[in-house]
Amino acid sequence: MRRFVAAVLLGLPFAAVCVAQDGPAPQSHCVKCNGHGQLPCPKHGKAFELESGALVQWCSDVLACKACEGTLHVDCKVCRNAEVEAALEQRRKLAQEWLAERKKHVAGAPNIDDFLYLSTPHFDLSFSIKPTTVGKKKLDTHALMHLYGERLEALRDDFARTLELTDDDLPDRCRVHMFRASNDQAVIGPKETGFGNARAVGLKQMGPEFVYSMWQDLRSMPDDEGLHRNIVHHTTHLLLSQMKPMLWMGNRKHGWIDEGLAHWFENRIDGKCTNFCFEEVLMQPGAGFKGGRWQTPVRKLVDDGEAASFAALSILNSDQLTFEQHAVAFAYVDFLITDRGGAKFRDMLRLLKQGKETREVLQAVYGLNPLTIQPAFEAWVKEHYSLQPGK
Repeated sequence: MRRFVAAVLLGLPFAAVCVAQDGPAPQSHCVKCNGHGQLPCPKHGKAFELESGALVQWCSDVLACKACEGTLHVDCKVCRNAEVEAALEQRRKLAQEWLAERKKHVAGAPNIDDFLYLSTPHFDLSFSIKPTTVGKKKLDTHALMHLYGERLEALRDDFARTLELTDDDLPDRCRVHMFRASNDQAVIGPKETGFGNARAVGLKQMGPEFVYSMWQDLRSMPDDEGLHRNIVHHTTHLLLSQMKPMLWMGNRKHGWIDEGLAHWFENRIDGKCTNFCFEEVLMQPGAGFKGGRWQTPVRKLVDDGEAASFAALSILNSDQLTFEQHAVAFAYVDFLITDRGGAKFRDMLRLLKQGKETREVLQAVYGLNPLTIQPAFEAWVKEHYSLQPGK
């Protein structure tokens, strides 16, 4: 029994340590702990609910507590329950092993002493963003890290729900590093992703491990909304790449999907698209297309006959798309998901990842081809995208 309790603790939420409460009861009922053999750590107070939520597996802020050492519970000193005590000790050991593993990925960062770490069911987050106002409330770095852990999990849920995926379709964890200082990103970004551009705001590895590392450049991400859009956009790339069959589509002449889908989820935050994945180091702050609000400009392009044709768009890699083509790619993804459904979009992705030709896949999934999709798309844009901004 003791070995079983220890084994199930790794990777479970903090609250899971309470599983031991359902195990063998103390020999005599204890009024102090109600027979559980342990008590909530008194050092955490109101933070106990935050730290013991279902999405929290590990949090470095809790591990710093000298009373519970990361377990969120302390042994009851009045009674004795050997199974619970063993489980608490094992949890403390696993907590330190987890923290050492997280620090290994950011070893060498100049400001590593400022970092906090969080693990949720599908993400490992390293975090040092400064306190930020979210809505009308200012959150400190610790609370902000938990918020972004929740947002990452919410994005994954939205991604899976939209495309009607199962957990088996998204089998891998993602590592996300969010730094407040550019010199941390300059060291860790290239090391974690295998790309040597130390000046980039963000770098990604999209297989076989899935990593996004970035720093908050306030010129392009001055507030929580900007930071949130950045994380959603780039994490969507990770999710799309790991979706079975695993493949990064951006360099297989499917840049319109790779970027269009990332913009589509980014747009769901506040109706703006402000992130691009090519030549980041060369881009000036504010560079983009029509302030990031794309429906009306795309409608005008369609009305004027100037929107990039699907035949031309569908043979470009991600790094070949112009700003205007990013907007049109977003609109094509919007059309296919909104009008034809996420399940068909998923089927298209799977076939394209298997190496099928775009023409063949369009016919099989949608009954269209690169020529007939365009009038259907343009008719849909004219019906759903207003010429009046904000409508």
